[in-house]
Amino acid sequence: MEFFARKQIIRAELSRKILHLFAVSIAAFSPFLVNSSVLLILTAAAAVLITFYFVKNDILISVHEGYRKSWGILFFPLAYFTLLILWSGTDKWVITASLLIAAFSDSFAAVIGGMMNWRVYRLTSDRKSFSGSITFFITTIAVILLLFLEPFRIINLFEVSFLLNSYLIVAALSIAMILTFFEAISSMGFDNFSVPVAASLLLFIFFDSPNPELLNNFILGIFLSGIVAYLSFKVGFLTANGSAATFLLAGFIFGFGGWQWSIPIMAFFILSSILSKVRKKVNSDVEQFFEKSGTRDYLQVLANGGLGGILVIINQIYPAEILYFFYCASLAAVCADTWATEIGTMKKAKTYFILNFKEAQQGISGGVSIQGTLGALLGALVIALSGIAWTSMNPWIFISIIATAGVLGSFFDSVLGATIQAQNQCNVCDKITEKSDHCGEKALHVRGYSWMNNDAVNFFSGLVGGILILVVGTII
Repeated sequence: MEFFARKQIIRAELSRKILHLFAVSIAAFSPFLVNSSVLLILTAAAAVLITFYFVKNDILISVHEGYRKSWGILFFPLAYFTLLILWSGTDKWVITASLLIAAFSDSFAAVIGGMMNWRVYRLTSDRKSFSGSITFFITTIAVILLLFLEPFRIINLFEVSFLLNSYLIVAALSIAMILTFFEAISSMGFDNFSVPVAASLLLFIFFDSPNPELLNNFILGIFLSGIVAYLSFKVGFLTANGSAATFLLAGFIFGFGGWQWSIPIMAFFILSSILSKVRKKVNSDVEQFFEKSGTRDYLQVLANGGLGGILVIINQIYPAEILYFFYCASLAAVCADTWATEIGTMKKAKTYFILNFKEAQQGISGGVSIQGTLGALLGALVIALSGIAWTSMNPWIFISIIATAGVLGSFFDSVLGATIQAQNQCNVCDKITEKSDHCGEKALHVRGYSWMNNDAVNFFSGLVGGILILVVGTII
């Protein structure tokens, strides 16, 4: 394919899709063709390393979209490796089904969407079209029916099949809708990873042990998450891509977690959004230091709640109360950090650099204050109180450990902000800021890692908050 694309015998886009279909089809059936799971996992790991080398050195540049470097081709072997780790035991059919859905839905969407190009939109950096998204949705439904519907089933390698009934239809529609949103919000080829991995989880949950009650709850969760995402976009809490990410995240948490998992994240999201709007009106001067505004985009949504989405899915497959503790603690950490920033900069206050406690400018990364610390404690307590009704632990102990984990996670956020978070200096006003552009010009990177932005810091602070609960749980 690379040879034909370079010689312009076929278009690069067509070459890319043919290569994609060929590679994915082989990978999809490989668990049934090769008996050794270890061999397949090692092969997938080697494919990840080789593809990384090829992309890094532009060896496959002709099959990249637009003849530009793209890491999208790397995400497929990474997805294949992940699927093998998750399902290569007795659930090999999940690998086959999820990869075939991803392969055909993506290819049909790219070809038909490119031909019709109807109503183009851009949620992230990639350009999409409604014609492509509709094609993706319809193709996903068709592939699911062909895979699992008894009269037309094209795969007889596994014992998973259904007669045409409401459960199969609703499950197919639900899975197709979720995967279409994953494809729409993914950029730079990340859908090669997100779509098959998400498909595998949904297929296993709904088809391995069909549960109509769970499916009904999931449908209700999707409906409620759609309302929340739409209203949040309309009132300015979220950007368009932030709304799409919230729809996905809230759909999983509402649908699989019920009130137990939904109340804490709703408390965080609604109260933090209101607090951010109030602070911005009271003191907008500190905005010059922050990387992003109070209107959350999809990266902020995923940084703050993505871990919760992963945990609720794991809990659906392997229920364990410690996962809920982890969830509340991680949410308490990001809520504590958010409230520390919003309350800490609500009014002018003395701010100190967390590493040496020397006085620092209010709003700077790594800065802490008394009112900010009180805000962190209040934010952590809100999450602890919102989750207290669903735990078997002593209420006071639960509140204490969740709030403590949240505050410590917030402090960890400040330490990251003071050490490795990316900091830039404005060429016009000389201020140190998280923003990459300041005063209308590109700011100069002066400290930290360029990839360690505020979203990454928030994610790691939430992760640390959750890990602290595991440590405490082990001790107890």
